[in-house]
Amino acid sequence: MDLWKNFLSQITETQVDKNLSTAEIGDLIEFTYPSAGVSCWGVYVGDGHVIHFGVADEDMMLTICRGFLQQMIQNAAGDRLLRRTKIRRQHISEIKVPRGTRIKVNNNKHHLRASPEDVVKHRCATFLDQEFAYDLLNFNSEHFATFVRSGHAVCNQIPFKKKNEEHVATTQTLERIMQQRMETEI
Repeated sequence: MDLWKNFLSQITETQVDKNLSTAEIGDLIEFTYPSAGVSCWGVYVGDGHVIHFGVADEDMMLTICRGFLQQMIQNAAGDRLLRRTKIRRQHISEIKVPRGTRIKVNNNKHHLRASPEDVVKHRCATFLDQEFAYDLLNFNSEHFATFVRSGHAVCNQIPFKKKNEEHVATTQTLERIMQQRMETEI
Protein backbone atom coordinates (compact mmCIF):
# COMPACT_ATOMS: atom_id res chain seq x y z
CA MET A 1 0.00 0.00 0.00
CA ASP A 2 2.80 2.47 0.84
CA LEU A 3 4.48 1.68 -2.47
CA TRP A 4 1.23 2.57 -4.31
CA LYS A 5 0.87 5.87 -2.39
CA ASN A 6 4.46 6.74 -3.21
CA PHE A 7 3.86 6.00 -6.90
CA LEU A 8 0.67 8.11 -6.98
CA SER A 9 2.38 11.05 -5.30
CA GLN A 10 5.13 10.96 -7.93
CA ILE A 11 2.73 11.09 -10.87
CA THR A 12 0.34 13.67 -9.44
CA GLU A 13 2.79 16.33 -8.31
CA THR A 14 4.57 18.83 -10.48
CA GLN A 15 8.22 17.91 -10.92
CA VAL A 16 10.67 20.81 -10.99
CA ASP A 17 14.19 19.93 -12.07
CA LYS A 18 17.05 21.10 -9.89
CA ASN A 19 18.63 22.84 -12.89
CA LEU A 20 15.81 25.39 -12.77
CA SER A 21 17.53 27.04 -9.80
CA THR A 22 20.51 27.83 -12.04
CA ALA A 23 18.47 29.17 -14.97
CA GLU A 24 19.87 32.22 -16.72
CA ILE A 25 18.07 34.94 -18.65
CA GLY A 26 17.18 33.57 -22.08
CA ASP A 27 17.07 29.90 -21.08
CA LEU A 28 14.20 27.90 -22.55
CA ILE A 29 11.86 26.51 -19.89
CA GLU A 30 9.96 23.39 -20.91
CA PHE A 31 6.68 22.42 -19.24
CA THR A 32 6.22 18.75 -20.19
CA TYR A 33 2.74 17.28 -19.82
CA PRO A 34 3.31 13.50 -19.80
CA SER A 35 -0.40 12.62 -19.92
CA ALA A 36 -0.91 14.72 -23.07
CA GLY A 37 2.44 13.96 -24.72
CA VAL A 38 3.16 17.63 -25.40
CA SER A 39 5.18 20.48 -23.95
CA CYS A 40 4.60 24.18 -23.56
CA TRP A 41 7.56 26.54 -23.55
CA GLY A 42 8.63 29.79 -21.94
CA VAL A 43 11.79 31.87 -21.63
CA TYR A 44 13.45 32.55 -18.28
CA VAL A 45 13.68 36.30 -17.60
CA GLY A 46 15.20 36.28 -14.10
CA ASP A 47 14.07 36.19 -10.46
CA GLY A 48 12.05 33.00 -10.98
CA HIS A 49 9.96 34.51 -13.79
CA VAL A 50 9.29 33.34 -17.33
CA ILE A 51 7.69 35.04 -20.28
CA HIS A 52 5.35 32.70 -22.09
CA PHE A 53 2.48 32.35 -24.49
CA GLY A 54 -0.36 32.23 -21.95
CA VAL A 55 -1.73 28.97 -23.35
CA ALA A 56 0.40 27.09 -20.80
CA ASP A 57 -1.68 28.79 -18.11
CA GLU A 58 -4.89 27.19 -19.39
CA ASP A 59 -6.36 23.85 -18.51
CA MET A 60 -4.50 21.32 -20.67
CA MET A 61 -7.71 19.93 -22.18
CA LEU A 62 -8.69 23.41 -23.30
CA THR A 63 -5.29 23.83 -24.95
CA ILE A 64 -5.58 20.52 -26.78
CA CYS A 65 -9.17 21.25 -27.87
CA ARG A 66 -8.15 24.72 -29.05
CA GLY A 67 -5.43 23.23 -31.26
CA PHE A 68 -7.74 20.59 -32.66
CA LEU A 69 -10.53 23.09 -33.40
CA GLN A 70 -8.10 25.51 -34.98
CA GLN A 71 -7.08 22.85 -37.50
CA MET A 72 -10.68 21.82 -38.23
CA ILE A 73 -12.03 25.34 -38.80
CA GLN A 74 -10.90 27.81 -41.41
CA ASN A 75 -8.55 30.43 -39.93
CA ALA A 76 -10.96 33.34 -40.32
CA ALA A 77 -13.70 31.55 -38.40
CA GLY A 78 -11.21 30.02 -35.98
CA ASP A 79 -9.89 33.40 -34.87
CA ARG A 80 -13.42 34.50 -33.97
CA LEU A 81 -14.23 31.20 -32.27
CA LEU A 82 -11.02 30.69 -30.29
CA ARG A 83 -9.92 33.38 -27.88
CA ARG A 84 -6.66 35.19 -28.27
CA THR A 85 -3.93 34.69 -25.72
CA LYS A 86 -1.60 37.20 -24.08
CA ILE A 87 2.13 36.94 -23.74
CA ARG A 88 2.65 36.93 -19.97
CA ARG A 89 5.44 37.34 -17.47
CA GLN A 90 4.80 35.16 -14.44
CA HIS A 91 6.67 33.56 -11.61
CA ILE A 92 7.11 29.88 -12.43
CA SER A 93 5.27 28.89 -9.26
CA GLU A 94 2.19 30.91 -10.34
CA ILE A 95 1.72 29.21 -13.70
CA LYS A 96 -1.16 26.75 -13.53
CA VAL A 97 -0.02 23.38 -14.80
CA PRO A 98 -1.62 19.94 -14.61
CA ARG A 99 -0.39 17.47 -12.03
CA GLY A 100 2.54 15.45 -13.22
CA THR A 101 3.98 18.33 -15.23
CA ARG A 102 7.77 18.37 -15.41
CA ILE A 103 9.39 21.82 -15.50
CA LYS A 104 13.00 22.11 -16.60
CA VAL A 105 15.57 24.22 -18.40
CA ASN A 106 15.94 22.68 -21.85
CA ASN A 107 18.27 24.51 -24.22
CA ASN A 108 19.34 21.29 -25.95
CA LYS A 109 16.20 20.36 -27.88
CA HIS A 110 16.78 22.95 -30.59
CA HIS A 111 19.98 23.50 -32.53
CA LEU A 112 19.80 27.27 -32.23
CA ARG A 113 22.37 29.77 -31.02
CA ALA A 114 21.15 31.94 -28.16
CA SER A 115 20.92 35.66 -28.79
CA PRO A 116 22.76 38.08 -26.48
CA GLU A 117 20.93 38.82 -23.21
CA ASP A 118 20.09 42.42 -24.19
CA VAL A 119 18.43 41.21 -27.41
CA VAL A 120 16.39 38.60 -25.48
CA LYS A 121 15.29 41.28 -23.00
CA HIS A 122 14.29 43.59 -25.87
CA ARG A 123 12.22 40.84 -27.50
CA CYS A 124 10.55 40.11 -24.17
CA ALA A 125 9.68 43.78 -23.65
CA THR A 126 8.33 44.04 -27.20
CA PHE A 127 5.94 41.11 -26.89
CA LEU A 128 4.90 41.36 -23.25
CA ASP A 129 1.11 41.80 -22.88
CA GLN A 130 0.50 41.55 -26.63
CA GLU A 131 -2.29 39.23 -27.74
CA PHE A 132 -1.94 36.56 -30.38
CA ALA A 133 -4.17 33.80 -31.69
CA TYR A 134 -2.86 30.37 -30.76
CA ASP A 135 -2.17 28.17 -33.77
CA LEU A 136 -0.96 24.64 -33.09
CA LEU A 137 1.02 24.38 -36.34
CA ASN A 138 2.04 27.96 -37.03
CA PHE A 139 2.28 29.89 -33.76
CA ASN A 140 2.44 28.05 -30.48
CA SER A 141 4.42 28.47 -27.27
CA GLU A 142 7.48 26.70 -28.69
CA HIS A 143 7.57 28.96 -31.76
CA PHE A 144 7.35 32.00 -29.48
CA ALA A 145 9.98 30.85 -26.96
CA THR A 146 12.53 29.82 -29.59
CA PHE A 147 12.08 33.15 -31.37
CA VAL A 148 12.64 35.12 -28.16
CA ARG A 149 15.77 33.09 -27.36
CA SER A 150 17.31 32.86 -30.83
CA GLY A 151 15.41 34.98 -33.35
CA HIS A 152 14.09 31.84 -35.11
CA ALA A 153 10.61 30.36 -34.62
CA VAL A 154 10.97 26.58 -34.37
CA CYS A 155 8.69 23.81 -33.13
CA ASN A 156 9.98 20.25 -32.85
CA GLN A 157 6.68 18.79 -31.62
CA ILE A 158 4.85 18.78 -34.94
CA PRO A 159 5.11 15.15 -36.13
CA PHE A 160 5.32 15.74 -39.89
CA LYS A 161 7.74 18.69 -39.67
CA LYS A 162 11.49 18.28 -39.96
CA LYS A 163 13.22 18.79 -36.58
CA ASN A 164 14.83 22.20 -36.05
CA GLU A 165 13.20 23.56 -39.20
CA GLU A 166 12.44 27.25 -38.88
CA HIS A 167 8.85 28.32 -39.43
CA VAL A 168 9.80 31.17 -41.73
CA ALA A 169 6.38 32.87 -41.87
CA THR A 170 6.16 33.03 -38.06
CA THR A 171 9.73 34.32 -37.77
CA GLN A 172 8.98 37.01 -40.36
CA THR A 173 5.78 38.03 -38.57
CA LEU A 174 7.57 38.36 -35.23
CA GLU A 175 10.45 40.27 -36.85
CA ARG A 176 7.93 42.64 -38.48
CA ILE A 177 6.32 43.29 -35.06
CA MET A 178 9.78 44.00 -33.62
CA GLN A 179 10.53 46.42 -36.47
CA GLN A 180 7.19 48.24 -36.10
CA ARG A 181 7.77 48.60 -32.38
CA MET A 182 11.25 50.08 -32.96
CA GLU A 183 9.82 52.54 -35.51
CA THR A 184 7.15 53.75 -33.07
CA GLU A 185 9.77 54.22 -30.32
CA ILE A 186 11.85 56.58 -32.45
